[in-house]
Amino acid sequence: MGAFANIEQQPAAQAAAGDLHLWLLRTTLALTRGALRGSASLDELLQRHPALHDTLDAAAAQGLADLTLDEALQRLAHRLLDAPPATPLQRLRAALGLDADGLGCFVAAALADTDPRLAGLVDELHGHGGLPTRATLTRAFGGAPAAAAVQALCAAGALVEEARTLTTPRALWDLACGLPPAPQAWRHQALSTLPTLDELILPAALRERIAAVTLNEACGPRLWALRGCPGSGRHALAGALAGSLGLGLLQAREVHEAGDGGLHARCLGAAATLLGAMPLVVLNPAPGETVAWTLPSAAPPWLAACLPRHGALAVDGAELVRLDLLPPDATERRAHWRAALHGHEPDPALVDLRLPRGTLHRVARRLSSTDTDPLGAVIEALHEQGCHALEGLARAVPAATPDEPFALPAEAREEFDALVARCRHRDRLSQALPAAFGAAAGVRALFKGASGTGKTLAARQLAAALRRPLYRVDLAATVSKYIGETERNLERVFEAAESLDIVLLLDEGDALMAGRTGVANATDRYANLETNYLLQRLEHYTGVLVVTSNAAERIDSAFARRMDVSIDFPLPDAETRLELWEAHLGARHAVPADALERVALRCALSGGQIRNTVMHATLLAIEGEQPLGSETLRLALEREYRKAGQHCPSFAPGD
Repeated sequence: MGAFANIEQQPAAQAAAGDLHLWLLRTTLALTRGALRGSASLDELLQRHPALHDTLDAAAAQGLADLTLDEALQRLAHRLLDAPPATPLQRLRAALGLDADGLGCFVAAALADTDPRLAGLVDELHGHGGLPTRATLTRAFGGAPAAAAVQALCAAGALVEEARTLTTPRALWDLACGLPPAPQAWRHQALSTLPTLDELILPAALRERIAAVTLNEACGPRLWALRGCPGSGRHALAGALAGSLGLGLLQAREVHEAGDGGLHARCLGAAATLLGAMPLVVLNPAPGETVAWTLPSAAPPWLAACLPRHGALAVDGAELVRLDLLPPDATERRAHWRAALHGHEPDPALVDLRLPRGTLHRVARRLSSTDTDPLGAVIEALHEQGCHALEGLARAVPAATPDEPFALPAEAREEFDALVARCRHRDRLSQALPAAFGAAAGVRALFKGASGTGKTLAARQLAAALRRPLYRVDLAATVSKYIGETERNLERVFEAAESLDIVLLLDEGDALMAGRTGVANATDRYANLETNYLLQRLEHYTGVLVVTSNAAERIDSAFARRMDVSIDFPLPDAETRLELWEAHLGARHAVPADALERVALRCALSGGQIRNTVMHATLLAIEGEQPLGSETLRLALEREYRKAGQHCPSFAPGD
């Protein structure tokens, strides 16, 4: 039994060993019959391939010693076809509609890999390097049946034909042997590890939608299309749906872009059938793109696909059952926090975080009973995830410190405080006015004003007031010359920001939000498509977005209408300038109060210019090892005015 010893020694293969033993035996006997159809005798064949002695011993142990090869093959075929479809190979045979010879084509491609001593027998039948060719299978199993079986197996990815030889993917053959899936090839969740639908916390409408679907294999192939943002719980729901069908869940490690992946993705259906699992694919269409996806051959009747919220899918030959996983409301989030905290009531600040289901549970695992600031620990976890999810497209902006100078005119300050309140209470606001805001309303703010008036600082202050990370979109990395790439990049940014409840800063937003133009050429057409995408995406954005611009007149009026809050950042007046001077200089300067008042009155600088002036004055004081006084401040002011190409006014007494 040398051909089968390695298989039977694997502890994880015991359940499938008996069935696999018979398939290997029958396939080897079929190859032996094919070799004897030539001029060779059995004795000559045994002399050339001593491993066949083990095959004949195994046949005798099965009660086949007194039968001819044709009779032995026929009896083994009846025994195998009458067996219940509970082993990997039987499931694959049933899924592809193969007979015993047809599945023998699959086994023959891995025979020499199982027992290298049989490689010479395969090569004698027009094989090469122990791998069979179509001629090999024709000699062993007959012409037309072998051709039909090879076609079905190749379509399912169970066989790969290259340079005329046929191979079985190693990862797939391991599954056929009853071995666990290779982690580098598959992400597998066994039935016993999957949650049940009753264990999941889901909205009532989604449960009703699932309950209305008949889980009946007689209905033909069906595909669960699970749409949601990252962390929305699509994988958990796919697992629960698979478990309700008595299946595990299997996903190829390759992430699909348009339904085509690597080798393991192409044989996903066959792998899932061998394992008794529901296949799961991850599709990532660009905004506005519809993925035309082909069902994998040999797959179970039910499959699942994870798509982004905007994902559109077209599948031939299967009924599409679409399930939208919308962001959870405050009530559902509270229930998730209770579950994640083992029944303890969550801090209201945690519930206010608008996190999707999966993200919420991931960050909850970072908490411990000794945390004195649970919100701070969660925010740190979100910041780490944000750095990973937005890598290359957006950068974290340092949080504003409590003592950082931030002064606005009274009207602008009032608008800013109203913006903070609206962001804090957007859940309650949307519940109080559902018709106006919907269940997942975001907040979009436009900060407009000249350079240096504090727009970016205000965004940092907003994030600090909300205790949320702030990320600035990198327009140079986001905008692409390739058609559709800009929309794809922006969608990745928006999805990540929504799923992590971070504040997103679109600095110099007029570069993306400029008015649409007439279509004179293809460039204008695609530029307008980008604008239209951004308009629609902002309308459905559920997070907090801050757009800054020092050329607000260039922004398309359609974008301006979609802004919930618009704040003008004017150049500071004399009173605000004095407040900024005092805040930046601190308590250790030696500038007389009356001199500082004259500076604030006569020097109409922006907040950024005041900060730059104080920085240079401090440098001069350190270099000269003297206090920061009126003379040092005058030199720094003159330098700042020279940079702006202007004349510095005098602020000496009597001028």
